[in-house]
Parts: sequence; structure tokens; C-alpha cells
Amino acid sequence: MLGDIAGIGPVKDALTVTNALLERVLAELKVTNVTQLEAVVTELRAVRESVDRLVTLQEAQPQVAAG
Repeated sequence: MLGDIAGIGPVKDALTVTNALLERVLAELKVTNVTQLEAVVTELRAVRESVDRLVTLQEAQPQVAAG
């Protein structure tokens, strides 16, 4: 259908190039997202471990009677 329209060849070529570039960008975004997600998970685990240590230390201290 589009091939029947005069002068559409350059537009089709441009769309083909655009689609190829978008595929490359999408692939890069997927890699970046995975990398960032792994970094966030690592940070959250470190925070969790820190909180767990603080809770353990707090529980180990003798309770001071409120007075």
C-alpha cells in the first residue's frame, strides 16, 4: 500500500533506520535498568542488615525503667 505512493521510499527508509535505532536504545535501556535495579537491591540489603544490627544491639541492652 505505501509502496504505491510516489516519493514514499525515503520515508520508508527513514522509518527503517529509526526503528533500528530504537531497538538499540531499548536494548541499552534494558541493560541500564537491570544494572540500576541490581544496585538498588544491593543498597536495600545493606540498609536492611544495618537496621537488623541496630535492632539486635538495642534488644541486647538492658531495659531502663521509665520513671
